[in-house]
Amino acid sequence: MRISHTQLESCLASPRTWYRASLAAESHPYLMGYERVLRLSIFHFHKSSGAAARDYMAEMIRKHHLRNVGRINTIEMSLDRYVRWAVAERLKVADTKVNLAHQMGFLELRGEIGRVDVTSTGYRAVLLGKVPDGWELELRMPLIQVAIASMYGRPQDKTEVGFQEMDASNLITRIYSEQEIHKAQRKFMALGRIVRTIAKANKPRSGVTGP
Repeated sequence: MRISHTQLESCLASPRTWYRASLAAESHPYLMGYERVLRLSIFHFHKSSGAAARDYMAEMIRKHHLRNVGRINTIEMSLDRYVRWAVAERLKVADTKVNLAHQMGFLELRGEIGRVDVTSTGYRAVLLGKVPDGWELELRMPLIQVAIASMYGRPQDKTEVGFQEMDASNLITRIYSEQEIHKAQRKFMALGRIVRTIAKANKPRSGVTGP
């Protein structure tokens, strides 16, 4: 069963509630707001150039009728800061908008990783957006480290994982130890067994007919 890395903490808190919500959830397109325009413009930059990304952002703003001048200025400045930072750092990017699909037991870890960098020591998986408090303690982080290392054929102890704001500030990463990874994997597998039990209990029973 698929679970987004963004939903993992809520599933841990209440597996039954998460399972019911997952059944009720309907697929829907992303709403094209200011933050998503910035995110897509950053992805565009890594495929082209700063100038092309700015043109792309302007077109997206027009196309989706975004009119809040203050918020437009904010995402434009954020993109400029991000581009300047990436150029100054001579950032080497392996991929952007990377989709996870990492099966461990009953659950398959899914979700998007904003950027995967090539560093002097290995690879770095970066979630773009506001850095949450206590992010280092979240179950998803060591699992993402394992998933990215597996996807790119890199050693786990050479694969960093962390966050960065979309104006390029607050880049923060770490590498989880083998012991921390094994603990996270065991916890994820145990969660999968709980969800599987809930799923079996909620599976409709076929009718039984007598002679």
